[in-house]
Amino acid sequence: MRKGSSIVFLLVIFLLCSLLSSAVQLRAWMVGISNEQAKIIQDILEEDFTPKTGIEVLIDPLPWADSDRRMMLAAASGDAPDIALMSGLLAAELGIRGAMVDLKLEFGDDFASHIQDSFPNAFRTYEFQGAVFGVPFQMAVSAMFYRIDVLQEMGLEKPETWDDVRTMIPKLQSNQMNFALAYGIDAESFRDFQMFLWQNGGEMYTDDRTQSGWDTPEAIKAFTEYTELYTKYKIPQVPQHFEAFRRGELPVTCAPHWTYANYTIGLPELEGKYTISVVPGTRRGNTINRTNWAAGTPLAMFKATKHKAEAWTLMKFLTSAEFQKRYTAMITERIPGVFYFPSTRSAYSAMPVPQEHREVLLQIAELSTTPPFAIASENVVNRYIQFAINEVVVQGMEPEDSLLRAAAQMNSDLKVKIAEYNRFIKQYTGK
Repeated sequence: MRKGSSIVFLLVIFLLCSLLSSAVQLRAWMVGISNEQAKIIQDILEEDFTPKTGIEVLIDPLPWADSDRRMMLAAASGDAPDIALMSGLLAAELGIRGAMVDLKLEFGDDFASHIQDSFPNAFRTYEFQGAVFGVPFQMAVSAMFYRIDVLQEMGLEKPETWDDVRTMIPKLQSNQMNFALAYGIDAESFRDFQMFLWQNGGEMYTDDRTQSGWDTPEAIKAFTEYTELYTKYKIPQVPQHFEAFRRGELPVTCAPHWTYANYTIGLPELEGKYTISVVPGTRRGNTINRTNWAAGTPLAMFKATKHKAEAWTLMKFLTSAEFQKRYTAMITERIPGVFYFPSTRSAYSAMPVPQEHREVLLQIAELSTTPPFAIASENVVNRYIQFAINEVVVQGMEPEDSLLRAAAQMNSDLKVKIAEYNRFIKQYTGK
């Protein structure tokens, strides 16, 4: 090789090495996904994202246990990833402390355009006073499952409203059957209560999120109707969704989102004998309000990132219809028994389920809403309502008395938290 050619060759190699060494590398912590799911995400990124953008991504899956504390420590130390999949309420809490990027403010029209395919109600959990600290990556909802064969045999139709449910329950119980709510009396029962609360026109907080919304007539009515299903109508406090549904003992039941995969994989003998529907609703005037609880687990961006533009490009890709469709299909293909609820409307067409089920699941996601973020700790607030439920169902306390006491406890906690966070939140409230 001649000297000139050698120099050119070495120069090309040097430039290529320089470009490779200067490629942007992003870290993404993703809570609640398995190693198998992380591998699928990494494969898609390496095949479709990195070659087109030059952005390399390292996915680090984290368990839910202790994840909030780890995120907080990372934010405080400055050693945080670029983006993270985290609980929505944590994204908002870290956001008002100044640790997360306000995506709406930072990316403006591009943000508004990108989220057009997302479910609007998912954002309530990571929004505060107009600031938005996340984009939904995946959804979690609940549905009503019912045995077509059992209802036909009994001459019953699926219930459309809670009045229909209350009418149906005595007929079921006379045949050693029953109806069940999704979460029963356990640590997650606040989700069922919120469904009744929203359907009756109530809210968790006042509009400014500084006071409890549980002391309103709407909330008291909702709590009474909800607890009476246990105290008056004797539905199961700890429903056995899988076995009781299989045996026909719970021919109509609301159940969490993961139940769909359990039934599909574990009950092949019931194929064609059951289906799904939106949850029963509350009649309000000439319409039926079918609002249900949902969670939209978000991707959020840490302010400490040195690559905001690239991190936003990654977030847009992971929450795009293109990625969500492919990921939805690959999850079912590679991990039997795992079922994924996409965060974009368009991706529901790729769900590997019967067409009528796709339509229902999309309708459920459209009708569901996430809890609003407030300064009070979610764990504390949920404990207040859990205590109130137990007081009524287990101890026999009057629903109104118990709920009003829970509202007072929530107001006390809010007062303390608002004072504690005042220096953070005044930039959003203008106070």
